[in-house]
Amino acid sequence: MWIGNAIIGLILLALAVAGAWSWYDSHVKSQSKEMETAAREVRETAECQLEAFKLRPGLTETDLEVQAAFMDICMAARGYVFLPDCTEATPNAGRTYNLGYKFNSICWRKN
Repeated sequence: MWIGNAIIGLILLALAVAGAWSWYDSHVKSQSKEMETAAREVRETAECQLEAFKLRPGLTETDLEVQAAFMDICMAARGYVFLPDCTEATPNAGRTYNLGYKFNSICWRKN
């Protein structure tokens, strides 16, 4: 009788391990997909930022305004939208506005 119970116990243990493995595998795959998406968004933002800087190199306020406008065009062409939570009116120590938000990959999401 104890052999039958041992066999049933081993079968239940195998089922529990298989279920845990299945859950773990699907969880890792979904996390991997999220990381790939985040990496793609950062890469595409960086590519647009590089192109914007090539278009108008420099760090003056006018240069940054042109670069930010190009970022809008470049990211829209790639199917991204600018998130409304990213503020456009961030005070910047006496200057009018900080345009750094335009170059942040967190502020852009795939449409």
